[in-house]
Amino acid sequence: MSKFFNETRTVRKPESAPATANVNIQELVGSLKEHMESNGAAASHSGEIDLQHLLQPLQESNDVASQVASARLENCRSIRLPRTEERSFLVSQYNPAMQAAVEAYRTLRTRLVKQQTRNGARSLVVTSSAQGEGKTLTIFNLAICYAKIENWPVLVVDADLRTRGLSILAGDPESPGLAEILERDCSYQSAVLRTDIPGLHILPAGETNASPSELFSGQRWKEFMGWAAESFRMVLVDSPPALNLADFELIAASCESVMVVARARKTPRESLAKVLAQVDPRKITGVVFNAAEETPENGYYKYTARAGA
Repeated sequence: MSKFFNETRTVRKPESAPATANVNIQELVGSLKEHMESNGAAASHSGEIDLQHLLQPLQESNDVASQVASARLENCRSIRLPRTEERSFLVSQYNPAMQAAVEAYRTLRTRLVKQQTRNGARSLVVTSSAQGEGKTLTIFNLAICYAKIENWPVLVVDADLRTRGLSILAGDPESPGLAEILERDCSYQSAVLRTDIPGLHILPAGETNASPSELFSGQRWKEFMGWAAESFRMVLVDSPPALNLADFELIAASCESVMVVARARKTPRESLAKVLAQVDPRKITGVVFNAAEETPENGYYKYTARAGA
């Protein structure tokens, strides 16, 4: 099974914990096993059914969002996503060996849609404690899953201006991108790209020699996120790691929710605790537990969520 995603799970940070509280990471991650047998497999198999039920009362607003996105992005450039890396865009192509991962992404999307129906949030920033934990691959496949919903336009933003990982994953499209929007007041329509997956748009990182933290501290980032939330049903933002960089907190300030990716056997508990402690607990939507051992009982990923708004 792939080294990228042998399992994806989410858990919820306790609502009562203040932003500066100590987080019991062993208890947090350990709670996954406690709930796996009772509801993990059921979530994987029933995710698509639950999703259709959830979307019925939202259909009218989805239609409106789709029309707004089409009108505002009528003249934007189009790109074709690369298909050379079979383990990259798992949910956009058939790969029998990775179907368990595909089910995990779909289940994650369904859980997030449930939260959206409760809190109306339209923006989610995804981060981790360090590089190499799977946040970029997670957010891109999650974006593709969102785009599979009819009349649910989604924008995925590469806000990691230091590594540009999401842009590279998408084929490294030519500028302009987010950097040009923040630094040179570039028009949104000229920077956002329409992909060959219907409903999916991407904003690449672009190019700049300026300090990313200085760019995100300006008013233009807030203004762009306001425009994006009005134009798309969901905006997914790929952020730099949360620790040791000022970028994340500046990016998250203009986003409504935060999701953290932790990698099994790699992410130190102390690092995850620091990330969760510095995020506003009202914005935490969950923790994705990435690359965990696959359970031998069946071919599906066990997926447990205790996520909340």
